[in-house]
Amino acid sequence: MKKNKRVKQLKFIASIFNLALNEIQDTLGFETLTMIFRRVGEASGLSIAEKFKGRYTTIKDFGNALIRYVINPIIGDGKSQLIEEGDKIIFKLDACPYKKAGGFPIQDMSFFCHYTEGMIDTAIKTAFPDLNYQTNPAKLIANGCEHCKFVISKQI
Repeated sequence: MKKNKRVKQLKFIASIFNLALNEIQDTLGFETLTMIFRRVGEASGLSIAEKFKGRYTTIKDFGNALIRYVINPIIGDGKSQLIEEGDKIIFKLDACPYKKAGGFPIQDMSFFCHYTEGMIDTAIKTAFPDLNYQTNPAKLIANGCEHCKFVISKQI
């Protein structure tokens, strides 16, 4: 019985959240909503980098920890991977955490992707402050792609 009550509470919170997002978008615009999600992702990335401090030596180690302890618990084991292509690192996500949460029309709410981009970008920049890395979303499920790909590359 407690579980059913908790599910109802979470559904209520999700519906309020969805309504709030729509109001923010209608009142302040899509760009503002995108900026808010990016900033929340950046705050999350900062926190993640601080928690991982001392547990990695390379960007690859850090990226694998990010996948194992942050991304996989959300989208499921085996649905994300770290790929090295030359001097680039790619986070490939085979599932969308927002789509998986249900009730959110991801095609209309691509601003969620800016959270993920901000989280990855800030986590890496915080973990490796002496290196000039930049994160770019190469593909997004929200844009109709089969996978999300966030490409991390050094900026010159």
